[in-house]
Amino acid sequence: MLRQRLVGALVLTALGVLFWPIIFVDQAVRTPAERLVIPTTEPFEPLPQRQLESFDWPQDIVDVDPDPQASIAEGEVEVDARKTSAFLDGEVDIVVAEPSGNPREEAPAPPDLDDKGLPIAYTLQVVSMASRNDADKVSQKLKSLNYKAYVVEVERPEGVRYRVYVGPKYEKAALAPVKRAVDEALSVDSMVVRYWP
Repeated sequence: MLRQRLVGALVLTALGVLFWPIIFVDQAVRTPAERLVIPTTEPFEPLPQRQLESFDWPQDIVDVDPDPQASIAEGEVEVDARKTSAFLDGEVDIVVAEPSGNPREEAPAPPDLDDKGLPIAYTLQVVSMASRNDADKVSQKLKSLNYKAYVVEVERPEGVRYRVYVGPKYEKAALAPVKRAVDEALSVDSMVVRYWP
């Protein structure tokens, strides 16, 4: 009998400890997590739907001067289509350029300087063509012969032209044998012009 009373007293005490804070503790002394109130969202107006056709898209940014060499006013070396085709087919021989890096007998001449004190380099315009594909073929053929060839796209009044160049070199005279070889192989009058990096 005594044991049942003791067990009952312990059960009532445990229940009192559990429920006492809930019933008798002031709300002000509850922990911040217990007092947390989740705010409600305010009603909002949805944004109006825009038609993609009427949207004022920004204009594409175009590089107005992709290559300084293209903005230089220089003549165009006209291509001899028959000789160029024969050159590409390997029917016309051209002197293979000597590999760079060979030792020189004399020191190179100091480069010319422009009015800003920058060294002036030169490049050889081999041909000017209307087709990018043809210009790339000539450039690749020259590269296979150890010439440092490259193509520049140029806007001209008559349309887009693709100039094939060999160079650059700081010594203008170094392009003279290249010019002779190219002129003879392609029947052109190539031009040595200033190189603009």
